Amino acid sequence: MTMPQLTPRQRAREIAFQFLYRLDHESLSAQMTLRTIEAEFKAHADHFVIPAESYDFALRIVKEVTQNQKAVDQMIKTHAENWRIERLGTVERAFLRMGTAELLYFKDVPAAVTLNEVIELSKYFGEAETPAFLNGILDPISKEELALAGKVESE
Repeated sequence: MTMPQLTPRQRAREIAFQFLYRLDHESLSAQMTLRTIEAEFKAHADHFVIPAESYDFALRIVKEVTQNQKAVDQMIKTHAENWRIERLGTVERAFLRMGTAELLYFKDVPAAVTLNEVIELSKYFGEAETPAFLNGILDPISKEELALAGKVESE
């Protein structure tokens, strides 16, 4: 399946996903400071020639996930019935962390937008069942009090 032309925010989510996947796959995030993560992300962005209009949003996603990983993972654990986060695939874990962080900490992005964007992107990087699996966890997270507090409404 070929990726369609992406908006700047869609491209930002794609780049953030790829970077978070790499951090997790290589077990890097636990040993990195925020400054190191920012430097690694800049190198990643430079390598993949990320448009300026996508860079800040992608970095924002990466920073929220890495700075709040314990809280994000706990929220995922609460809603991933019968799944331990360590047993999830790296692709699913990266998407869940990204989507959960956006739902909880990005009050300027409607939950419906986050859900749609993460699910759509997962169709290109995950298995056939990945979108439904992610939706089954992210949708209930979007209804959590912390996710709803101060969130802008969907249009």
